[in-house]
Amino acid sequence: MKTIFITSLNPFITRNILFTDVFKKLAGNPNLRIVIFCPDYKKEYFEKHFKKENVIIQPIKNERFSKQDVVFGYLGRSLIRTQTLAIHRKEIFLRNKNLFAYLFSHALSWIGWLLPVKNLIRFLDQLTISKSKFAEYFNRYQPDLVFGPDVYHVDDLHFLAEAKHRGICAVGMVRSWDNITNKGLFRIKPDKLIVNNEIIRDEAIQYGGMKKENIFVAGMPQLDYYLNEPRSSREDFFRHINFDPKKPLILFSPWGGRFIDTDWKIMKILKDVRLKGEISRDLQFLVRIPPNDTIPMGDFVPDDHFRIEHPSHRFQDRAYRDQELDREAMVHLADTLYYSDLVIAYTSSLNIDACAFDKPIIGIAFDGEKDNAYLKSAVRFLDWDHTKKMLFTRWAPFTRNKEELVYHINNYLKNTSLDRGNRAQFLKLQAWKLDGRSGERIADFLIQFIK
Repeated sequence: MKTIFITSLNPFITRNILFTDVFKKLAGNPNLRIVIFCPDYKKEYFEKHFKKENVIIQPIKNERFSKQDVVFGYLGRSLIRTQTLAIHRKEIFLRNKNLFAYLFSHALSWIGWLLPVKNLIRFLDQLTISKSKFAEYFNRYQPDLVFGPDVYHVDDLHFLAEAKHRGICAVGMVRSWDNITNKGLFRIKPDKLIVNNEIIRDEAIQYGGMKKENIFVAGMPQLDYYLNEPRSSREDFFRHINFDPKKPLILFSPWGGRFIDTDWKIMKILKDVRLKGEISRDLQFLVRIPPNDTIPMGDFVPDDHFRIEHPSHRFQDRAYRDQELDREAMVHLADTLYYSDLVIAYTSSLNIDACAFDKPIIGIAFDGEKDNAYLKSAVRFLDWDHTKKMLFTRWAPFTRNKEELVYHINNYLKNTSLDRGNRAQFLKLQAWKLDGRSGERIADFLIQFIK
């Protein structure tokens, strides 16, 4: 029996990998033993959902970053020159006023385009990274392959580094569409890299120094169940959210308090224009709080036309990246998108999910009645690399004020097929293949490297 290590230390990995056909196919192979690594305080949750005869749940303790992790994490973010990271540097400078750190990071970004510089930093990182952090698990289970589904998670990279040190095949994955341009250099270059689409593949080549032949384009496994599973009935879904199934539904996806403090102002505008009759008074708004985040509510007070829901399973209060989207939450999101007449969002990956159901999307690119300064405003999100390179598809109009928002709500509700071709183009670029087989492709890809 061969052994595969899978790390699931970021909640989105549970959704993207373990609740999909990636895990289903691997766990269904009687010749494989799978060891899943999870945070120690989530052990019971993981055992409940994933433990099988050939699946071991191995809890690990979350530890603070070592000095080595801090230094090389900083270098990795600084060596990559993207518009997103340039904006982040300015945001950090705005907070801490450390001019030297800002200028030094900016200078590093100018030399980071040289591949020898990146290779040197990676060599030093691999040379100095802890060789004992997870060594006991390698000694105990003797893995034949290590799969790190989030190459930017600090513990994933420690597992990948240990695998490479021992000559074990190390397979990494880029978790989301914004990771490479948003997080910089992945510190440990895996032997093989799995990506969702060709855009991320090209970024991994350009910024990460990966060779094309070592990158596997698989699609987005978390979208498979949109095609492979039936939806709830309209009556059951609307009963669940306590809304009228005979009235239209708008899904509003706030950006979250980590990024912006004006979500509530957009919600207040939506409430006010409904009450004034500028949009239909029958409209019902479901507000889906981002997983692992909260939003400031300001002086917004929900009424019977607004429902605010927290979709994830919470383990610790006020702990970022702590919650989990279980199977029930995934099905609920699919039902929500399926029965929504319109989606209002920022530039989150929920846009991809909405396009998978061909739902009209209205983008938010303003902060309420009065816009914040650029570095605190929603408009800066349009300058992030992963968003900016997709704007040409025009998958959604990004509204700059209340009047534009009202216009597009009324326009899309009259004709939900508007911009359908643009959404299809955006979806094809991001999902690559929406055929319900992405998870199966990833599982097959992993199995071929087990010797």
